[in-house]
Amino acid sequence: MDKEIWEEAYRRAAEMVPVRVDRHMRDILYGDVPTFMELPHARRPGDLEGTGAAFLGVGFEGVKIDSPHTYLPDLAAPAGPESIYYRTGADRAPEAVRRYSIQYSIHHGNGLFVEYAPDFYIFQHLRAVDAGDVQVVPGDAETSLARCEARVGEIVAVGAVPLVCGGDHAVTLPAARAVAGAMEGRLGLIHFDSHFDLAWDPPLYAGSQWAPLLALPNVEVGNYCQIGIRGLRQVPAEAEVARRLGHGVWTMADVDRQGIEAVVDAAIERATDGTRGVYVSFDIDVVDPVYCPAQKYPEPAGLTSKQAITALRRIGHAAEIKGFDLCCLGPQYDDRVGTGSHLAARLFVEVLAAMAWRRAGGASPAP
Repeated sequence: MDKEIWEEAYRRAAEMVPVRVDRHMRDILYGDVPTFMELPHARRPGDLEGTGAAFLGVGFEGVKIDSPHTYLPDLAAPAGPESIYYRTGADRAPEAVRRYSIQYSIHHGNGLFVEYAPDFYIFQHLRAVDAGDVQVVPGDAETSLARCEARVGEIVAVGAVPLVCGGDHAVTLPAARAVAGAMEGRLGLIHFDSHFDLAWDPPLYAGSQWAPLLALPNVEVGNYCQIGIRGLRQVPAEAEVARRLGHGVWTMADVDRQGIEAVVDAAIERATDGTRGVYVSFDIDVVDPVYCPAQKYPEPAGLTSKQAITALRRIGHAAEIKGFDLCCLGPQYDDRVGTGSHLAARLFVEVLAAMAWRRAGGASPAP
């Protein structure tokens, strides 16, 4: 074989991927926690200018409540690690996701994604930053979630897509509301979860986030889709609400029968009908615990990691993603090699890649 092949390949790679020899100079968010993928840290509002996407940590964990509508036990303090009925710890997720995102550092390959094309680099087509964390006030949901909405508002104001890492699922309300508020036209909603989360009250709770979103003037129930509902831990009243609303609901049984591609394509068709873009919310408990042990509410027989990746790729190629969040990751329940946190980081990368591929005019459907 001709050595020139190797020499030319390395020369080309050096042009595409400026390598930092001093890896210790990587972007640090705080302590020894890197920024997501070692992306530039947007420390000031002006640092968001010209970006296409911004990773934002929202380590909000709501308190338990005693309500006949949600059937939660009478506890006011966070549950201990031995708890089975209700587990906490999603407040630690942004740090865990950032740590495991080092696997995909921009200083390793600049987002080279050969599954798309041998020469496809994410960050040639999409500039992304880490916008840091929303300052959460423990025990103060109103202030914490208002700060989340304001920060997401800053991101969308410059035309960037917020990639929000919760936190529990309450963060979807302020994040999606900020996205919808900045839009001209309707916003579609695609929600991955093993639970309906269709409670009406209490407000600012990780289970009542969708009702106020469906009441927004530019959100229609017909453009709302839920994928992955499964198991017996469902609130009967919420199941009845879902039946009466008549929005798009695909259970895991539907995914098993029809295939993830057909289900996601049907959801895309519904969510994009008459809308200007979609907001995607991904509760990690939609994934089978085998592929993500780090869950607050583990339920067997969920999506595989490959199905989750395929779903996000198809959405990102076929629809204009206006916002994305991933919630309810519990890093302390992960296995010793961080399988769940690693998958969560990969799913954020997949959203970035799908958005970049769409901007590059890449062929659809996803690989």
